[in-house]
Amino acid sequence: MKGTPPEEVFPAIGTVENPAIFYDGRDLLLCYEVAPVDDGGTVILAFSDVIFFEQNPHNVEGLRDYKYPIRAWDFTEVWGSDRTKRWRALGCRFWTISFNDVTVEIVFSEVRQVHQVREPNAPHDALLEFLRTEYGSTPAGH
Repeated sequence: MKGTPPEEVFPAIGTVENPAIFYDGRDLLLCYEVAPVDDGGTVILAFSDVIFFEQNPHNVEGLRDYKYPIRAWDFTEVWGSDRTKRWRALGCRFWTISFNDVTVEIVFSEVRQVHQVREPNAPHDALLEFLRTEYGSTPAGH
């Protein structure tokens, strides 16, 4: 099993805030803090046809012992893992994504950037605002 940077290039992950995630059973929106090197703010990625995702409370200090290849505050595409072998016929991809206190594992078919703002905002607030603006509503209770 090996891990490589994915072919897609997205703004660098900030080192303070943890991400906000919205999953509707098929597609997943991931909002994260953009690092100052890429002018700050927040960005939202849309993952399509999500087969599996998991958010784990692993911080960057414990990544060397992580069960899959992963790099601190970065995206890693994982090749040759049990996660993709199971769904090989679907042509899915497997990424690990590291944030300050959280790691995300996601198996999906496509990813694209759908929104970015330069103004500082907590990822959960930015994601809720995006959902309000784009879809006219937010998840129950918000």
